[in-house]
Amino acid sequence: MDNPYKTIQPVDKIRQVYYQEQRPIDVWHEVLSNDADEIHNLCNEMRQLVFSVGIPKWLVVLSAKILYHVVYKRWGHYIKESDHIASTCKGISPSLLAFLQRQYTLSHMGCSVVMAWDEQNNEMLAFRSLDWQGSNDIARSTRQYHFVNDEGEEVAKVAGVAGMVGVLTGVKPGFSIAINFAPWKRSAQFKSDPTFLIRKLLEDPDIVDYQSAYEQIKTWVVGSPCFISLCGVNKGEAAVFELGARQLMHVRDMGEKSFIVQTNHYDQSTSPFTKHNAPPIPGGGDDDELYHSALMPNSQRRQELITRELQSMSSVESKEEVLKRIFVRPPVLNWETAQWVVMRPGTGSMTIYSCEDK
Repeated sequence: MDNPYKTIQPVDKIRQVYYQEQRPIDVWHEVLSNDADEIHNLCNEMRQLVFSVGIPKWLVVLSAKILYHVVYKRWGHYIKESDHIASTCKGISPSLLAFLQRQYTLSHMGCSVVMAWDEQNNEMLAFRSLDWQGSNDIARSTRQYHFVNDEGEEVAKVAGVAGMVGVLTGVKPGFSIAINFAPWKRSAQFKSDPTFLIRKLLEDPDIVDYQSAYEQIKTWVVGSPCFISLCGVNKGEAAVFELGARQLMHVRDMGEKSFIVQTNHYDQSTSPFTKHNAPPIPGGGDDDELYHSALMPNSQRRQELITRELQSMSSVESKEEVLKRIFVRPPVLNWETAQWVVMRPGTGSMTIYSCEDK
């Protein structure tokens, strides 16, 4: 994982999340007790990102208050948890934090996800990179959450970001799931934030395998378009759900292929939504140019690089090690890369790496 840009190291900080507790302070006790500084810093970083887009601060604050009282408190998920976390962050109101929680998917977030059959271990493997503005703060705030039920049983693992109540990446024995940003402009609506739906999916005791998760995702109506990558246990059990505006959906199944790749554009050969894709960056460019390029325009370059390298790998090579070698190459590795997450749904295992600027 040697490279001139990022220090990539395993995350060994594990926090229990007691998601069935009634009081938010009990749900997030371990996180709030150990990671208060990271939560405060990340909340303020996200606030500055929202304020930096050119919209007057007073309008952001006013919009957050209106949405909080009219929408979030009536139909929002995990609002009590968000409120409690806000009470621990100086200068962050409950309404603003509820607004920021939803910016995790409405803001500019890029990602690269591979779901592949691992011949050496005879199992499915999911490998994702999380790319996001404020990547250093996210890297420092990255924790492995173990979601624990009332019986003390661990039901899921999550690549958590301290202060965030939704889920970007998670696994439980039977399936893994990850979200990627989709380039569909002016499409937000007053529906569930997909990061909350992912958390509810992982917490649901009746959803324990790929097929039940697949059928549940097909019913989702989301607050903003996104890509959902679902990976199962058996060979070929992987799919990318392209969730668009107005309940539009297109699904790409892995099928007989040995892998499937998703970055941040609609599939050029099968998707009906390709008109929303950002114009791709032209060919050429050295590593430094690619590393610093914009995530939406470089999406196709990322997918092409991953696909080309996986197609040329030897069957005796470790799939995980090959993916690490690929993901360290620009633009797959880029200035906004904050996390790598490796998941094996057969066992429900997860390994997280933080990616921080050198």
